[in-house]
Amino acid sequence: MAGNIINSNNVAVLVQNGQAFSTSNLDCKVYKTVQDFNYSIQLPRQDLKQVGSQDLVSREFFLQPDVELSFSYIPEVSASNEANSNFINALAVNNFKNFFSGSSESDTNFYVIVDPVQGNDVFDKMTFDDSLMNLSGLDCIAFGNCFATTYGLNYSVGAMPVISNNFICSNVVSEKLTGTSMTLPSINLASGNTNNIGRSLFQIDPDITNPREALLVDPLGTGGAVTLENLEVGGQNLDGVHFIQSLDMSVDLPRVSNYGLGNNFAYGRKAQLPANGTFNVSSLVSGLDSGIMTGVLDSDKNYNFQVKFQSTSNHKDLIYKVENAKLNSYNYGIPVNDFMTFDAQFSFKVTEKEGLKISGSAY
Repeated sequence: MAGNIINSNNVAVLVQNGQAFSTSNLDCKVYKTVQDFNYSIQLPRQDLKQVGSQDLVSREFFLQPDVELSFSYIPEVSASNEANSNFINALAVNNFKNFFSGSSESDTNFYVIVDPVQGNDVFDKMTFDDSLMNLSGLDCIAFGNCFATTYGLNYSVGAMPVISNNFICSNVVSEKLTGTSMTLPSINLASGNTNNIGRSLFQIDPDITNPREALLVDPLGTGGAVTLENLEVGGQNLDGVHFIQSLDMSVDLPRVSNYGLGNNFAYGRKAQLPANGTFNVSSLVSGLDSGIMTGVLDSDKNYNFQVKFQSTSNHKDLIYKVENAKLNSYNYGIPVNDFMTFDAQFSFKVTEKEGLKISGSAY
C-alpha cells in the first residue's frame, strides 16, 4: 500500500506451543507485553582466490546463515514468556524454577503477525478463547528453531523494569497469510529437511487471557523489594534499608553450532553450561559499615540476592533469586553538589540446578 508505514500497533508476537519441528499441527501462545523486536542475518561469505590472478574465484557462503532474534518486554507476574521461550521448564514441580533446567536443548518458533493497514490494531483481528483465527490478509515473519542465548533484566528508578532476551534461529519465512494456519517455519535439524512437517494453527492456547489485560509488575508496589547482602569489605550498607538506583542482571548461555557433511543447517545448538551471569547494582551511599579489603583474600564470600516484583492489581509476585554470586569490583564516587554513589559488579554461574531461579504466579 503506497504511503503506508507499519506501526507498533500493527504487530503482535506469537510463540509456538511446543517444540519447533513437528509432524503434527501445533497451536500458539501470545508473547506478552513486547516492547520491541529485532532480527538480523549475517551472510558468512568466503572470498576464494587462486594463484595466477588478482581476481576472486568466488564469493560464496557454504552454510545456511544464522538468524539473530531479540525481544524486550515488560515483565508480568505469570512468567509465561520465560516458560514459552524455554528459559525455564514450566513442567517442573518446584515453586522456584531453575533457569535452563530441562529446557536448555529445546527450541521453539516465533511468529510476528503484521496487519498491513496502518491504523489497525492487530489484536482486533485475534481471538483468545482457543478458537481458530482466520488471519487472511495479514502478513507474517516466522522464525524457526529458535534457541535461547541471553536473558537480561534492567530496573532503575523512575522506569518500568524491562526484560531483554536473544535467540539464535535456523530459518526465517515471510508470508502473506491465508486461512487459519501456515507451514511450520522450522527445519528437522537431524535430517536437514522439512519432510512431513506439520502446520502452525492460528489458535491461541486457552491458558492465555487477553494480552491487553496482562498483569504487569508494579515498580512502586510496597510488596516489591530488592534483597541484598552486605559486602565483607565493608562500606555501603546493602542489607536492610538502602537507596538502590538501578540494577542490571544478565545471563549469557553460549552455544556451539554443530554441522555435518551433507547438511547445510546446524544439526544442534549445544548449550555450554554453566551459563555466565552478571549482577550489577548502583546505590546512593547512606552510610558506611566497617570492613577491610583484605577480607576478600581471607574469605571469598558467596552472595545471594533476591529481586521481588508485585503485580499492579492482585498482589501476586514475580521473584528472582541469584545464588552464589562473587564480587568482581566496586567503586565510589561523589561530584560537586551531588550525592555519593556506590556501584558493585558481581558474577555468578547458572547450571540446571542452581545460580538463577524464578517464581511466577502461573508456574
